[in-house]
Amino acid sequence: MTGDTIVVRSNRLWGWWALAMIAVGLLFSVWLISISSRPGRAGLSSMTGTMGLLGLLAFAVCGWIVIRALRAPWRLELSRTRLTFFTSGYDLSVPWERVSGIAVAEVDRRPGCALVFDDLAAVVEGVRFHAAGAAHGAVVSAPQMQERMEASFRRAGYHLGIPARVLEMGPVHLAKLLALARTGELWQEAAE
Repeated sequence: MTGDTIVVRSNRLWGWWALAMIAVGLLFSVWLISISSRPGRAGLSSMTGTMGLLGLLAFAVCGWIVIRALRAPWRLELSRTRLTFFTSGYDLSVPWERVSGIAVAEVDRRPGCALVFDDLAAVVEGVRFHAAGAAHGAVVSAPQMQERMEASFRRAGYHLGIPARVLEMGPVHLAKLLALARTGELWQEAAE
């Protein structure tokens, strides 16, 4: 907690576990390559070497993806007046008076925290998009974001879903924290 701002950081624990599993996979791939270089069993050694090379390539790509995810700026900042959600593609800053609902819901087929806004057009007006975060299929403009949020509301009942695995806080705890911040009780409790 820095002053009146509470920061909920990205969940990095899963990334470190994924990197540990990738390291084991890389070691196994290197072992397959090394046993394929031994003399004898020509057919088996070429198949083993190929599997080792493919494993090495696959685990290296997975490691690159996990490292990219660990370096992403995902976080949520809460203040007395607004919540700001930072992602690699955009920064969404929403005044509390625009948040009409906070709930625990299924987000990307897993538990997450869901937000509903009262004036979606006003919410997406203040979004800052990052050109560097524009991956294939990513939201890159306010009209596109509004369209996706409206589609999400029709399909799932919320405008913005934050999957549980993204932040270091579970969906129930995050929803309670957001609800307390929205009403201002969070800062009253901190002052007491």
